[in-house]
This record gives sequence, C-alpha cells and structure tokens, in this order.
Amino acid sequence: MARQAGWGISLVVILVAAGWLLSPVKAGADPPGPAVQPPNSLCLICHGQEGVTSTGIDGHERPVNAVEAEPFAASAHGELTCAKCHPGQAPLPHPDWKAVGPAELASPVACQECHEEAFEAYMRSVHGTLVELGDTRGPECGDCHGDSHKVRPAKEWADSDRAQACAECHSGATPGFTKALSHEEPSPDSLAASYFAGRFLIILTSGVLAFGIIHVELQVLRWLAQKRGSASRRSRTNGH
Repeated sequence: MARQAGWGISLVVILVAAGWLLSPVKAGADPPGPAVQPPNSLCLICHGQEGVTSTGIDGHERPVNAVEAEPFAASAHGELTCAKCHPGQAPLPHPDWKAVGPAELASPVACQECHEEAFEAYMRSVHGTLVELGDTRGPECGDCHGDSHKVRPAKEWADSDRAQACAECHSGATPGFTKALSHEEPSPDSLAASYFAGRFLIILTSGVLAFGIIHVELQVLRWLAQKRGSASRRSRTNGH
C-alpha cells in the first residue's frame, strides 16, 4: 500500500513538473534557443541570381546581394552555412531590412570568431596598429584576402598571388616582400630573424635593467658605508 502511494506521489510530481515546463509562463521566461540555420541551397535560390530585388513591408525595394555558387563552394568557406557568417539572415522570411537596419541584417561576424590566432597576430602587426590608431589606410581582412565568398584556402596561394595582393597597396612588392608578413607567431622555423631579434631585445633589456638595479644598490651601499664611517670618526673625535 505504501509503495502504491509512493508511486502515486511520484506521478503527481512528474505531471506538475511537465505542466510547468510546457506552460506559457515558463516558455516566456526561458530565452529562445538558437535559430535553425537554413541550408545554403535555400539561400542561393535568391542570392545565387543577379538582379534579384526584395521589397520590405514598407514598400521599399533593395537589391539582393548575389553570390556565385560554384566559386563559393570551392572557396575556403564553402563548407560553412551562410547563416554562420550572416546570423541576421537566419530567420525565414528575413526580418524587414528597414526595421533592423542593413548592418544588422547582413553584417558578417568578425573574422576573429573562427580565426582567433590569425586575428591576434594581425592586430600586433603594422596593419593592426594602423587600425587601432584609426588610420583609414589600415587594411581589413578582405582587402588582402579578397571576397570572403571566393577566397581560396591559404595553402593554395602561390608566392606570386601573395605578392600581387600586397602590390595593391605596396607598389613593386615581390614574393620576398610577403615573407615579412605572416599571421603566425615568429619561431626559429618561421620568421627566424624576427624571432631571434625579439629574443635579443628581451635579453638586452633585461640586462640593462639588471645592471641599473645593481648599480643603484651599490651606490646606496656606498652612501651608507660613507655615512657610517663619518659617524664613527665623529664619535672617536668627540671621545678625545
């Protein structure tokens, strides 16, 4: 009898918990889950054609950005879903572009979300320094790597391709010019000159600081010794 009562209580608890989880109040309290990302084939129905336009609920018409399906599929990003980089366009139908703004609707996520190490190295480079200083000459990722819908994997870039990309801003750039530009950390095997120069400067700076500290300490000890010697001589003089 007691066992039957226990089962009855458990069943009531389960039903109450299920009712609460499925209730409108609970549904409204929990944040919505991530939107389902549509397949690229669905996106390309509209975005795979030139000249397609879209009209918002306010009647304003805007062009739909076209993407070439084959170059995109062969690009470094071809295996990603469109909504991975364009989360504002994941809901279907898309939000009215006038209501959310073009930037929110179609702005891609920052490249550093997937390329964090490369982004950090970029920000430490001359190009990244220009960006941090607000200099408009500082190139963005696409200025060097090209259209993100067509960019090839890095391993497919020949030295001549890299030189051509650099020559867009640095006239006369050669394949040797690009060796000084890398998103990799300097190491004995990669950018060895920068690696050893950096280590030398660290050792030199540490040595100079150590010498300065020792020099100051010796000066302080010398001053204390002189002061103690002077006090000792005065004491002997007063004693006579």
